[in-house]
Amino acid sequence: MAHKKKPEEPEKPQNAERWLLTYSDMITLLMVLFVILFAMSKVDTAKFQALAESLSLVFQGLPGVQLLEGAGGHAVVEGSGGPPKPPPGTGLSPKVAPMRQIFLEKATSTLATEIQTGKIQMNTEARGIVLSLSGDTFFRAGEATIAEGTMPTLVKVAQLLNSVPEKVVVEGYTDDTPVARTSPFKSNLLLSAVRAVNVVEALDLIGVDKQRMSASGFGDTNPERPNDTPEGRAYNRRVDILILFPTE
Repeated sequence: MAHKKKPEEPEKPQNAERWLLTYSDMITLLMVLFVILFAMSKVDTAKFQALAESLSLVFQGLPGVQLLEGAGGHAVVEGSGGPPKPPPGTGLSPKVAPMRQIFLEKATSTLATEIQTGKIQMNTEARGIVLSLSGDTFFRAGEATIAEGTMPTLVKVAQLLNSVPEKVVVEGYTDDTPVARTSPFKSNLLLSAVRAVNVVEALDLIGVDKQRMSASGFGDTNPERPNDTPEGRAYNRRVDILILFPTE
């Protein structure tokens, strides 16, 4: 008995709007892509700072590795060796206590009158900050005793020194004029050393811890200015009070 052939089912009409699904998926993906690109273009400085500092701790033990910051962003690169030397602005530069700058500003304000009148000159160098006491103001010619009337200035200096914990070195200098034959000092070297010691003793009496201070004399060696003019010789007759701030 022959099987009857089932009638073919009519073909279902295709959905003419199927392309909208693909189109909407593509639009969604593009939107997500642009959102991601926009987010990547905005760098959170605070978060990057924290990330940079964390990376610095990780790479601290790896020689030649440093975190660099450039126009195109940030990257960790391997250098040619040696300790990391990050450039300023990355957050990885060695952090130096601002005490040196604070002291400089405070000394400039406290000793403004003495600086203007030439009694004290203030300079900065690699070792720290130097307060130069004019030899002609604080000592009489050929003598090592501190002149009368200068103690108020030394009190100001002592207050400045007590505002920081750093070590203090007091250095005496003279010009190249030979000491007089009647002088109790046999040489300029001895005269400069005794002057430095007397300044330390005076600061100690005012209240500066003597354990922080040391004294030395250099005589007419290492002049700051040539001794061929009265102005140069006057400048070289001085006692330097050096505050040993860490190198920046």
